[in-house]
Parts: sequence; C-alpha cells; structure tokens
Amino acid sequence: MQIKELIDLLPEDYEKECYEKKAIRRKRIIKNPLDLMILLLYYLYDNHSLVDVSQFAILKNIGNISDTALIKKFIQCKDWIKWLVSKMLPNEIIHYKKPEELEPYRVIAVDASDLVQKGAVKNMAFTLWG
Repeated sequence: MQIKELIDLLPEDYEKECYEKKAIRRKRIIKNPLDLMILLLYYLYDNHSLVDVSQFAILKNIGNISDTALIKKFIQCKDWIKWLVSKMLPNEIIHYKKPEELEPYRVIAVDASDLVQKGAVKNMAFTLWG
C-alpha cells in the first residue's frame, strides 16, 4: 500500500484535529497536516531512519528539517495519533481485554521487533506513545 492510499483512509477531519491536538503549533517548516502525515507515514513505512525522513522532506519540498527536529515534532504528534487511532480502529480492538498477567501494568503498545537501521531510533514506539 502506498502512502497516498493510506492518506485516503484518514478521517475527514484529521487536518482540523491536527491543530486542535497541537501537533502543529507554528507553521515554520511543516506547514500543514498533510505534510506532517506524509512524513510520519514515511518514517513508519519500511523502517526508514530519521535521517531518511529528513532527506525525504527536502525531496518532497516540505522543508529542510533535521532528524532531531523531526523526533521532537513526532513526539508532539502523540495526542493527534491517539485520536486518529481511536477514530480508525474498530471497537473490538479498542475494547480488547489484556491478559491477566499484564493487569498490574499500563500497556500501551507491544513491539517485539529489535531491528534498527543505521540512523533509526530504537524503541521509537515507546518514545512516541509511552
């Protein structure tokens, strides 16, 4: 599936919510929710590094943004991503009952992979959503 196809699946009001959830506060380099979503999806798609995303932003005329600035921006998207997930996932998944042995813990996401490409950040999911 291509990034364009994924964007077509987003809720209609995802752009409005981007501003309400403060994923974009100032329009410096990333000027609109579509550009931010393209960068997020590119980062998550095929395990691209932050350096790759930085270069991709230049190639797509989004802007010149460092890998450090990207990670800060992605962390800023936390509430927006949570909102998107709540709108897009079926209720059966949202109301999933976790196993008893995990009851004492607040489990947000589980990712058992341990592959890190050069320049990528290990355990990124925990940084973004934890």
